[in-house]
Amino acid sequence: HSAASSRSPMRLPSGAVGLGAGAASPASNRSGGAIGNDRTPGGPNASPRRRGPLAPKREAASRIDPEQVPRPVGQAEAVKQEGGKRCDTTKYYVPPPATSVSTILDRGSSSCEFMRVTVNQVPAYPSTANTAHLPIAVVCQPFAELTQYEEPVPLVDFGEQGPFRCDRCRAYVNPHFVWACQGTKATCNLCGHRSDVPDDYQCSIDDKGRRRDENERPELLRGTVDYIAPRDYSDVLPGVPTIAVVIEATRQSVSSGLFPQVLWTLRGLLNFMERPTRLSIITFDHVLHFYAFSPGHAESRWITISDIEDPFVPCSPSSLVIDPLDDAFRPQVEALFRDLPGYFEDLGAPAAGDQSVGGAALKAAVDLVGLSGGGHVLMFQASLQNAGVGALRVRDDLRLNSKPEESAALFAPQQGPFFDAVAESCKERGVAVSVFLAPPVGVYIDVASLSAVPRRTGGEVAYLPGYDPMVDGERLHYDISRTIVQNAVYSCMFKLRCSKGLAVETMYGTWEAEVIDPSNFQVSRLSVDATCDYVLSHSERIEGQKNVYLQAACLHTDRQGRRLIRVHTLQLPVTSSLSNVFRYSDIDTVSNLLIKQAAVGALSGYGNFKDKLSKACVDILHAYRVNCASMTSAGQLILPEALKLLPLYASSIRKMPAFRSGSDIRADDRLAALLRVLGLPMALTAPFLYPRVYTMSPLPERAGLRTDVGDNVHMPPSIRCSGDTLALDRMFLVDNGYSLRLYIREDVSTEQLQETFGVAAPAEVADVLAKPEEEQCQELSENALRIIAIAWQIRRERTRVPWQPLTVVAAGTPEESRLLASFCEDRVAGEQNYVDYLCHIHRLVQNKQD
Repeated sequence: HSAASSRSPMRLPSGAVGLGAGAASPASNRSGGAIGNDRTPGGPNASPRRRGPLAPKREAASRIDPEQVPRPVGQAEAVKQEGGKRCDTTKYYVPPPATSVSTILDRGSSSCEFMRVTVNQVPAYPSTANTAHLPIAVVCQPFAELTQYEEPVPLVDFGEQGPFRCDRCRAYVNPHFVWACQGTKATCNLCGHRSDVPDDYQCSIDDKGRRRDENERPELLRGTVDYIAPRDYSDVLPGVPTIAVVIEATRQSVSSGLFPQVLWTLRGLLNFMERPTRLSIITFDHVLHFYAFSPGHAESRWITISDIEDPFVPCSPSSLVIDPLDDAFRPQVEALFRDLPGYFEDLGAPAAGDQSVGGAALKAAVDLVGLSGGGHVLMFQASLQNAGVGALRVRDDLRLNSKPEESAALFAPQQGPFFDAVAESCKERGVAVSVFLAPPVGVYIDVASLSAVPRRTGGEVAYLPGYDPMVDGERLHYDISRTIVQNAVYSCMFKLRCSKGLAVETMYGTWEAEVIDPSNFQVSRLSVDATCDYVLSHSERIEGQKNVYLQAACLHTDRQGRRLIRVHTLQLPVTSSLSNVFRYSDIDTVSNLLIKQAAVGALSGYGNFKDKLSKACVDILHAYRVNCASMTSAGQLILPEALKLLPLYASSIRKMPAFRSGSDIRADDRLAALLRVLGLPMALTAPFLYPRVYTMSPLPERAGLRTDVGDNVHMPPSIRCSGDTLALDRMFLVDNGYSLRLYIREDVSTEQLQETFGVAAPAEVADVLAKPEEEQCQELSENALRIIAIAWQIRRERTRVPWQPLTVVAAGTPEESRLLASFCEDRVAGEQNYVDYLCHIHRLVQNKQD
């Protein structure tokens, strides 16, 4: 915490940091909480790159030391035990940061991996919430993966009568139900209604009101449980989901390497798939190609469909959808994956030229999966579908894209009736669609149209422009693997219930699901990474309650074909203190909500979403200043300790490609970026908003060397995410949560590259990093192995999220320009640098005070 300067007798409140004139002299603070002094950005003591002979003199109110502003840099603490710190869900006031290595122990309140809130103490009165301007929201990731150190979600079977539920609000029984009358009555912790307990679920209670069989019933001990759903819970007949892989086989797809890469990955995945699995393969160019399998045959049977205006399933689904792990079919499947690339290479350009009938392939695949009982269609496309039903035209107009209010037209799909009909068919049949788009550099593929069905069905949208197998092959391989092998769920019905006094106001998610009301939606699929943000509001005062409760329930079909109900119950304390609302807030959750609200604004064509973002930041900081730190010096910008990174993250959001307008970013690139933002999981929020930058040469003393805990290695300290901090003769590792990039600066010598990687040029480093581990251990220097170990450590600490590929960025390449544009402390795309933006926020807060 910060102390007031000697110039002012005023002291900062507990849990605050101060910036600007009147603050104390700076003290080292690894977490980023900083105290300002009289050094002015651009003044004589600032970085020489910022100094100018005519630099304007800032007013005292905006004097902020650029070296001491809050930022999440420094030395990370090494993991002290496998799985990290153990955290009991009923004992922490604030859950561990989403980026931390920790093992969450469910002791009656749902894990923060599944549900995380913006405020960990909920204001009792609507007036308190309105005064704080801090949104009350919960981020749900209902099927997040657990680590090997965490207990699996228990499965409970109540038979056809189903789990015990409240008679009024239909909340599921949980550890916070209150039992009375010798266990014959139960009071719901959400709505307060007292229900009769069914005879076969009754149990006597002890003198503390706890059921005597509590330790034998997971639903009374754990905040998260799975129930086997009775047959009358839905009309959906459970079955093993089918996966249909649909691959473009045009000349572009084959020559770019997309077609052979997908088949190579699928062939390798056969060793990692688990039963039960149902798979179908379809390819397309100017016609459709289905592949039928029969037991005892050496090869599959090839079926071509030339009707591309009204495509159909050519034979029984039982021949087209098979278990690839069955010995009767596996040799045929492996032979197909092995031989197809060569066949289409020999075929060359078909008579119809470079026609792509992706729309016909999509419709036929959805019909096939629907006839098979539902599942997942994976579309791989390298070019704009330009023939047959659902054909698209090029419409990438940079002039339109430069105007926010007009760019919304480019975000609306072409062939709306076609995609609407496919999406409706998916919803009725429990089918989800994912698309993997890999067009050549600068070529339009219409992400807006091709993402229309995935956005309504819970599918993925992977976008790899300028696909190059040497650069993008690793990412595509792991994206396909995760999509197919993960424990995604299907035919989902989701409901969020709140305890008395709270109500659901809005939901934000990647998918445009069928929304019944703001708290309830249906979607064909939810992946392990699927995340939705719910904004809550007060429906009335929360009086006489120590806690409030949130309960998320999702009826779904799992990969084994079982119909289950996953229930998460979260307990949160109530407070009447405005200071506690700020003190126990979560910056990552607040930022996750703000960036998704900005994305929805951008998709809707609102040109003022950046202003709304800054206004939200100013309102929160002003509320804290006026109500919790009113006795501090007027010249200081006072930041709540828990939200001290809010201006930094707001500044970063404004600079992202998803929110830029102008001719420097195409419609496809921008929409793909917006969809990634809408699906941003909690674990990736912080590095996505502020990429971590590590110096790789020279390496700190212990960086990359083993700790005493498992395979973990020591991490180097992170440095500012700014081009000003990057020496020209060094190498850096940049981690944005989605990828790892080894950045080799222009003055790195040939001798240094030779000594570290055994090569003479930066372009050759990627080949070295792609070698098998055994060869690397034999051929590479100790420093190179330490760099690789650091990359693996980052991946090891993010086992719950998608694989991060490691690529090399050399000076003078287009990749370097894109990398430098992601350095969020710098001036990017006309946006202010971080310190200037902080001064701007400071002035706005002061103006609001006046």
